[in-house]
Amino acid sequence: MLESELEQLEDRVQRMMAAYSQARLEHKRTLQERDRLLALNAELRRRIEGIVDRIRALETEQES
Repeated sequence: MLESELEQLEDRVQRMMAAYSQARLEHKRTLQERDRLLALNAELRRRIEGIVDRIRALETEQES
């Protein structure tokens, strides 16, 4: 009986370790995706600011 319980406990430990490893991997992927999206957001923000600056420059030229 004790041997059976030990085997069950070992199985549970192995499953928990596998689940923990999977969770760590998913967390790492999530952080990488977040970083990618933050970089993309910064690039889009720079592009939008450039467009806004060009529009303002064109409006200033038209006023002159």
